[in-house]
Amino acid sequence: MRIIKFMIYYIMGLVGILFISASPALFSEGSFFDISNYFFELQQLMTDIFKPAEWVYMYKDRPEPLLGFLLEPYQYSMTVFFGGLLLGFILAFLLALGTMFLPGWTKSIIGRFLNILEAVPDLLLAFCLQLFVVWFYKQTDIQIVSFAALGQEKVYILPIIAIAVLPLVTMYKIILMLMDEEMTKSYVQMAKSKGLEKAVILNVHVIRNIVKSIFFHSKIILWGSLSSLLIIEYIFNMNGITSFFIEDFRPIVSAVILFMIFTPFFIIYQGTELFIFKDYKIVKETSLRMNRFIGDFHIKPGGKWIKQAFAAIGAHFRNLKFLIGFIIISGTVVVSIIYSLTADPLIDKFYHITNEEGRLVSAAPHSPEYIFLGTDALGYSIFDQLLAGAKYTILFALVIAFLRMSLGFLLAIPYTFFLPARIQRGVEKLVDGMHFLPMTIIAFLLLTPVLWMPPGGFTTTQTERIIYQGVILVMLAVPLIVTLFGSEMKLLMQEEYVVSAKILGGSSLHLLWKHLLPHLSARMGIVFGQQFIQTLLIFIHLGVFNIYFGGTNVDYTPMQSDPPTSTTYEWSGLIGAAKDSLMTGRWWFIIPALLCFMGIILSMQLIIQGIKEVQHKRVGVPVSNPMGWKKFFRKRKPASRKTGDPSDESFVFINSEHRSS
Repeated sequence: MRIIKFMIYYIMGLVGILFISASPALFSEGSFFDISNYFFELQQLMTDIFKPAEWVYMYKDRPEPLLGFLLEPYQYSMTVFFGGLLLGFILAFLLALGTMFLPGWTKSIIGRFLNILEAVPDLLLAFCLQLFVVWFYKQTDIQIVSFAALGQEKVYILPIIAIAVLPLVTMYKIILMLMDEEMTKSYVQMAKSKGLEKAVILNVHVIRNIVKSIFFHSKIILWGSLSSLLIIEYIFNMNGITSFFIEDFRPIVSAVILFMIFTPFFIIYQGTELFIFKDYKIVKETSLRMNRFIGDFHIKPGGKWIKQAFAAIGAHFRNLKFLIGFIIISGTVVVSIIYSLTADPLIDKFYHITNEEGRLVSAAPHSPEYIFLGTDALGYSIFDQLLAGAKYTILFALVIAFLRMSLGFLLAIPYTFFLPARIQRGVEKLVDGMHFLPMTIIAFLLLTPVLWMPPGGFTTTQTERIIYQGVILVMLAVPLIVTLFGSEMKLLMQEEYVVSAKILGGSSLHLLWKHLLPHLSARMGIVFGQQFIQTLLIFIHLGVFNIYFGGTNVDYTPMQSDPPTSTTYEWSGLIGAAKDSLMTGRWWFIIPALLCFMGIILSMQLIIQGIKEVQHKRVGVPVSNPMGWKKFFRKRKPASRKTGDPSDESFVFINSEHRSS
């Protein structure tokens, strides 16, 4: 029976891929949401799927058998990706386990280093790895590893390291957070009182209890890592499976490539859930039904709930990390908006620069020696472009991350507590298939027909393109977050304090507000940070392939056409237009934009860390030195005076001659 279910879920995932692969037909030939053309293309695709003779790949205008042609690059890509994923997960687990035995200041150093590492975009990380190998070779005449694939030569070590960074950092944070929360449970205190060592408690009890939460979170991490595969293959010149996706954009090719990527991960994850975890037994044994949803709900006079809301907000702003991150992000947006409203022209352009004697000293592109942060190849100021585009980049990423998390949480409530168990499992297995599809590829597939300007110009307004891009990027992630929060809620509903609250008649709203939400808040903060960072990375990934936020202006003049440019000057446009600049020595084309991305990501990490500290304190999880700067200003208390041995008169003895009469 379970095998039949497994096959049904697999087929449902394949059908979903077919619907996605035919989606470019909605926007063919300048049309916008051409439903009839979409269903015609979908029907043709489903017909071709059952005709293996139609499975061909057009390579240099020559048809090749699709599966045979893609088999070798597929094996190459999966070898690199699985290697990076396993390396990241293993290092994260060992590092998190070892961190639990370290003093607080050491944990802080490791955490800050990993925060910086997480803030480095995969594009910059790949470039840095390549440049380090080249620099080392120049210094020692020793090439330690290959830094790019040439011809039939393949490169493995550097791509594996580049892919492993995201799983390492994100999984380390999640494991450490789950361990800290688990160490506050009553059974851990009992184990300590019995004299069990910390290593035994962690290995025997804690790890066993958090393995399911780690498993659920690993799907999101896998999804984010798959999105980086396309960029890693591009930077290291790998002839992997995703590069062939870009070269032949037909629906049958997209569908088969997504089938090949989807299958191994579906087998691993769905097989684990269905045959090892056996969650269907948990659903039967644990009652997830809520009591009355609202119960005896009434608003208390005096606005007490308003005071509580402001108190909760104020607690976050009293956290130094949250405050610093908030000031940097909000300040950048405010400065960008003010600049855009007051600057004239918005972007300065410098054709030639002359000295006081009138002699030409520089022609576009100008280096930072002549213009602050330099100019691009067309002479436009990079500093002005960064200022003008900051508001679009930051605000759009914040809105996308917030909508993903809030919609995911709100939809997770009816999904978890009100849908029948069978429907839940069906929805979960259908949605789970999306974890195993690279978001960059899906976004490229869905956004290119709308954001890439056709020869006759755009047929849509910039507002329509922005709204469409936002809807696509939100909807691609919401189903995954719904199932993630749903799984976390199911685990929390098994806790004793929740069961007790239900028995005492607590309403569903009471359970959600007083019990589930405080424990989910820290995790929601981490998910929000993940989604914000992933949205920024998606901007960078799409920018590498000249798909920019709001649309890409394309010059179709036959002779000396200008490169594609962004219509909004957002930061990914700078990165996409300058992706090869590091190899040409014009580092100022791309480094300022990447540093801006890093600064915003680091600021968001400070906000997330502040939220986590406030919420952990709220639910009783000990926070190790959350405001460590205070210790430098705290006055030391003088040592208390030692007291001598007490005399007999200090005690009252019972049934003794010393007892007073």
